[in-house]
Amino acid sequence: MNKQALLQGMTQPEERLLFAKVLDQAAFSYRRHVPAFTDFLDMAKSGKFLEKLQHLPDLQVIAYGGTMECERRMLGFAPEYLTFSQQNFPICALRITKHPKFGQTDLSHRDYLGSILGLGIDRGKIGDILVSETETICFVAEEIAGYISAQLTKVSRTPVQVEQTELSEITIKKEVEIRRLTAASLRLDAVAGGVLHMSRGKIQALIAAEKANVNWNVVTNPACLLKEGDMVSVRGFGRFRLCSIGERNKKDRISLEVSVYR
Repeated sequence: MNKQALLQGMTQPEERLLFAKVLDQAAFSYRRHVPAFTDFLDMAKSGKFLEKLQHLPDLQVIAYGGTMECERRMLGFAPEYLTFSQQNFPICALRITKHPKFGQTDLSHRDYLGSILGLGIDRGKIGDILVSETETICFVAEEIAGYISAQLTKVSRTPVQVEQTELSEITIKKEVEIRRLTAASLRLDAVAGGVLHMSRGKIQALIAAEKANVNWNVVTNPACLLKEGDMVSVRGFGRFRLCSIGERNKKDRISLEVSVYR
């Protein structure tokens, strides 16, 4: 495996450093003839790295995050002759339940993530967090599952209980709200501002501050045109998927349907 050749094209220092660590895991698997795994990566990076590595000779490469729908995924490597599947990944699911009488009832993804990271956990050890009214599922690296189970007693000010559960028992999915709206154009600032109820000036400032992502990549151009299927997130304000683009109405505005993630 030619590490320097694979690193070509990685121009951003942070991305290059991260990919070098991924290559170290691939090389470890190849040399030691054992499975090896990265930390959790966001969809953009795991997809880009997987594309560059999936044709490595004599090495299997799989991306997995706990379920097929997870967006944060580990990359796993194993010699070609070994039996290797998603079941080999060192991922645990934690079931978090709130006390029914005390604390907040509307805890968000941000609340859960903040409380877990507040335990001193590195972000790379945490996968997707699926929040519902009755329970929350958090996918984590196996090595820190016991620590979180023992130490996470509150989310925000709400008492919680944490227990490990089998991946096969996960039934909840990410909650989404379907919204229909209109926008003057398909520009990022026009659509995101409408979905997230922000003024054009505010959304443009957030985009300029590198807080907006389209398909998990930072976008700083407010005039970036969105297309069907694009996932948009604005850090601290939410995210949504542009599901469908309709016709223009009599006021020359475009009809849109989006899925807003809670």
